Amino acid sequence: MAQPRRMAVDGARQRELIVDAAEALLADGAGTTISARTVTGKAGLKSQLLYYYFHTMDELILEVVRRIEARRIRRLETALAEPDPLLAIWEMNTDPAVTTLSSGILALAGRSRPVRDEIIRAAREFRAMQVKAVTQLLNERGASVDPALVAGMIFIASAVMRTIDGEAAFGLSDGHEQAREIIEKVIRCTGGAD
Repeated sequence: MAQPRRMAVDGARQRELIVDAAEALLADGAGTTISARTVTGKAGLKSQLLYYYFHTMDELILEVVRRIEARRIRRLETALAEPDPLLAIWEMNTDPAVTTLSSGILALAGRSRPVRDEIIRAAREFRAMQVKAVTQLLNERGASVDPALVAGMIFIASAVMRTIDGEAAFGLSDGHEQAREIIEKVIRCTGGAD
């Protein structure tokens, strides 16, 4: 009787190792080259185990997307509790690990319709949460802004970071620090940290 319980614990751990490995590969930029073999190789497991826990690679990718989305929401909630939430949101979105992982996930959007739909749903939901939070923060600071303008600002900031991340991968950094300084100056001008 004790043996099945132990196997369930081992099984849960193996499943977690597979999800961890898939996420790590995406974070390393594996995006479109991710496969059952690369995931289980990274996890140190036999490839057939992936299909024991997930019926398809898409099912695994969906699990990774949902996990990342839950973590991004928790990070946003944490940023909103900081003394300068606008700066904390900016720092959250400029984390190189986050931008690389986001790029890896976007690369998977063409994999299948269910994966694309989940990525789009998660991205829209997260962006809407950021727009709502930033609009409220700006309004509290006396800057009456249209949420559509805030959506544009958030898009520009994330596009800047994806470009910085992409260029940095090739050793190009001209203008990167200056772009960050411009955005941080705008944040400070809204009544944030000095």
